[in-house]
Amino acid sequence: WGCTPSYIFAPNPTVYVKQDFTCAHLPQKLMILPFESPSYFLEAGGFTAKLFYERLLQQEEFTEIYYSQNADWFEKGMTWHGRTELAIEEGRRAGVDYILIGSIDYYLVGHISTNRITVTARLIEVLSGETMYFATGYGSGKPGKTFLILDAKPGQHTPSPTAVLSVVVNNMVRDYF
Repeated sequence: WGCTPSYIFAPNPTVYVKQDFTCAHLPQKLMILPFESPSYFLEAGGFTAKLFYERLLQQEEFTEIYYSQNADWFEKGMTWHGRTELAIEEGRRAGVDYILIGSIDYYLVGHISTNRITVTARLIEVLSGETMYFATGYGSGKPGKTFLILDAKPGQHTPSPTAVLSVVVNNMVRDYF
């Protein structure tokens, strides 16, 4: 009757690493800025940045990690280059070596269908303005119940968008750092 277990699908992220950037060059001071997010769910950007902050603290590879609550580091409608320059300036003011910025590029909440989320993250060296890492991760929460008229029993439901986002971030931190 269409019942299947619900699950979260999160493939490995697509990752770019600067060729001469090795683990020995990991940043001493890192600041994570709120991610850009869709206008219909602005809180997703702050939530995503906090997820990265929590996961990277567990890595214990950085001397200091800061989370900036300044959601105004970029202006809507500005070019990607312009937003990157504003983020680098924010990092200079904070006195950090690297910044992590990103965006929620796709956020679809399906009440009966699949939840889908795409996240992009960039690690930028503040001094040079170079991108050291760039990654894009995708995840979806597949529905676990086909809603049929004759099927009135409670069953499993599509994983929440928050759960899907958390799995995507975990995957990116694991494969990205």
